[in-house]
Amino acid sequence: MGPCLGSHMMIEEEIERLSQTYAGKVLSRRTRVVSLLGRKCEPLILYTFLGFELKMARKRITCPDMSTARYLKIFAELGMPSIRIPYDPTQTSRLLVELELPLQRIKELLLAEKLKQRQHQLKHRRIYKKIRDRLKRAERKVNPR
Repeated sequence: MGPCLGSHMMIEEEIERLSQTYAGKVLSRRTRVVSLLGRKCEPLILYTFLGFELKMARKRITCPDMSTARYLKIFAELGMPSIRIPYDPTQTSRLLVELELPLQRIKELLLAEKLKQRQHQLKHRRIYKKIRDRLKRAERKVNPR
């Protein structure tokens, strides 16, 4: 097994871990929907006089606390149009590590492949699209239309 194939399998495991956490630990609880930008971006968490804001391109979302801002940042970066977030903010903070770690590992594994910039971007986009598709599929299973 070459380094690329091993990396591919590890990335697949992290995608699965992220989608299972979302399906099993977010969607299994009472949630509300938050609209996001709907395209892949590099969101920023801003500390403001009134609390926190998540800035995605020109769109800003006011967040009551840092946990909520970090949670939404994960899904904004992936390019989700909307996401479900637990009503209970203590649940949100407990889930952060389980959601942030797989995404961080995916980025590290991708960088370790030392691809040319264009190949890296294409693979990055494909991975994020796969994650979005898995998250949307999980939502459809919970809320079929």
